[in-house]
Amino acid sequence: GGVAFYDSSVLPVESQVARRGDQIAKCLAACRKYGVQIHIWKVNWNLGNAAPKEFLLRMRAEKRLQANLQGKEQLWLCPSDPRNQQLEIASMVEVARKYEVDGIHFDYIRYPDADHCFCAGCEKRFQHASKSTIARWPEEVQRPGPLHQQWLQWRRDNITLVVKSVAEAAHAIKPKLKISAAVFPRWATDRD
Repeated sequence: GGVAFYDSSVLPVESQVARRGDQIAKCLAACRKYGVQIHIWKVNWNLGNAAPKEFLLRMRAEKRLQANLQGKEQLWLCPSDPRNQQLEIASMVEVARKYEVDGIHFDYIRYPDADHCFCAGCEKRFQHASKSTIARWPEEVQRPGPLHQQWLQWRRDNITLVVKSVAEAAHAIKPKLKISAAVFPRWATDRD
């Protein structure tokens, strides 16, 4: 997350692209030579250790990173921030537009856990979306709080918005493009 291993106009380009070349183009050439499909794997939200320092500093300054219940920063983009949603959408659609790939794959297309994200932006955006004024943040959205189920659905909706937007835009470019995701196996609980 937060870096491209190809010539991107959306994400910071990894420095080794200048030395080693466009990794998608090279992989695509090798796959086509041997008749193998190529599905580009995108790490969503999780900035891990590959995102450039300047990018991380900018995301921090713009208050676009996640926070846990105690307010501690997590190096993941906040899924409720519209700027982050647009960044994820644009970066995945850019690949579908620029390359003759067979599929695009979502990874980390989720919140890291139930302890995230409770940043100030989430509080504000959830209150607006739910038309609620929350006197005790974040207690009211945690189990067994009165807004817990609504909070969980709002989080799911943030993820669905990105997946749906990517799928629609990518399919408009390449109708037969395959869309896939790395997901946890227990839908009933893992969706939260």
